[in-house]
Amino acid sequence: MRKSKDHKKKSVQEIQDDFIDLLTQLREEKDIDAIAELFWKIITAYGLKVDELAALNYYTMKRSLEAPVNATLLKERMKLDVNQLGVDGILQVQRALITIYTEQLAKEQ
Repeated sequence: MRKSKDHKKKSVQEIQDDFIDLLTQLREEKDIDAIAELFWKIITAYGLKVDELAALNYYTMKRSLEAPVNATLLKERMKLDVNQLGVDGILQVQRALITIYTEQLAKEQ
């Protein structure tokens, strides 16, 4: 049985537009659980192993810390030059940020 032309596949551009719309909605809602679930689906779709995921997490944090707005903030508030951090330094900053985040969540509940 043939599908009617009304049920044709979406173009790559339409799929990308839908994805951007979803990301925009997630940004507006800033629902960390929904964002995490989306990331998880991407990770599993790519079939990443745990070592690859660890590398991706590190890369993402490094890029985030080195973004000009974040690098300036950390330099001014903590006298921390993120461009001089190695793997251990970046992971320590991530650990500190997670600690702060979870403490804030605990206070809100």
